[in-house]
Formats: sequence, structure tokens, C-alpha cells
Amino acid sequence: MKDGWLRHIKKMISILNKFELVRKNISGWHGKDLTLLDVGCRGCELREYIKDLVQYRGVDLFQNSEGSVDFVLDVEKGLPMPDESYDFVAALDLVEHLNDFQGGLEELLRVTRKCLLVVLPNLAHTVHRKEFFLRGRLFTGKYDLKYNNGIDRHRWLTVIPQTDEYMRRFADDKKVHLEILWFNTGIKMALFEKIGRFLRLSPSWWVGSSLYILTKEK
Repeated sequence: MKDGWLRHIKKMISILNKFELVRKNISGWHGKDLTLLDVGCRGCELREYIKDLVQYRGVDLFQNSEGSVDFVLDVEKGLPMPDESYDFVAALDLVEHLNDFQGGLEELLRVTRKCLLVVLPNLAHTVHRKEFFLRGRLFTGKYDLKYNNGIDRHRWLTVIPQTDEYMRRFADDKKVHLEILWFNTGIKMALFEKIGRFLRLSPSWWVGSSLYILTKEK
């Protein structure tokens, strides 16, 4: 009964996967030996979605348990690659981890030849507001003030429309084309999207994340 209800709900709402979105947005590009650099790759999950389209390389602050990270380094200190050395660069839930938000974006764009894809979370979503109201903290421990919390934590409380406006100004300054795609990744968030759109609430209440697609002139 429950499984049937879930299948019905999934047909009614839009649930998107950030890795599938990356695949969709690079699949229209044609060329020989296209390359993609996944910065903040963690378990290199993106690789399985795009390995038939591009040559994949992953960057992260730590090596993962599978040993599949190609470059273990601190992005804050710069990427050891020449300008425009990768056709595509993906930074999926990475930039909010950096102290220098703008500098991080500039470095990612520097090594991009064609298209930079950036995902940022919206922490003003109803789900996060509810968690803070009920528990007095955000759901993720990466915002907690804890002793020896480590360096892999969020530095920025990213919210729409601030991130949208920020990325528009960044794109204008760097003279690249910007496309913004709002999306939700789970049933609960997607249901709030349906309700929020119906009630004409601000997107801050019902957008889970934004995908920012920054394209250099062809």
C-alpha cells in the first residue's frame, strides 16, 4: 500500500538528481575527447552518470575509501591546472564549503573551457526552517559549532534569492552566459514545491537547490 502511494506521488511531482542534471546539460556538447573535472567529488558518484560522455577526473580535499579521487588537494590553495584545461567543471555542493566564495568560483571558471556547473543548497527551504524551529539547529552537522569540527564544513548559509543574484552578478562580471535551474531531490521537498507554487510562495520556501550553468562563448 505504502509503495503504491509513493509511486503515485513520484508521478505527480518533480524529483531531480544533480548528477542526472549534469549529464543532461553536457550531453548536448559535441567534440572529441571531452573532459570534465569534478571538484569536491567525494565518492566520485558523478563518474557513473557521465563516463560514456567525457573523460572524468575528480578532485577532493580527502581521498575516499575506494581510492578513486584523482587529485587530493585544497581548492582554497588553487587548482594545479592550466587555464581552460577541462571542457567542463562541476562543483556540486562545494562552494559553500570555501572561505573565499568568490575566489573559489573564479578558480573553477579559470580551468573551464566550455561550461561550469555549480550546485548550491537553499537553506531557507521549509524543511530546514522546520528543523531549526523544532530542534534549534539545522539538520546538517556541518553548520554546528563544535570543538574540533574539522575543515570540511559549510562556511556560508546560502539562500535564494541571494545566491541567484550573486551568480547573476558574477556571470555579468566574467562575461559568461548564466542559466539557473531550481530543483528538489526528495519526495518531501518536492511536495513542498507543489504546495509552494500553488500558494504562490517565494521560491525561498520550496526550492531545495539551484544549478548554475555558466557557459563561456563558443
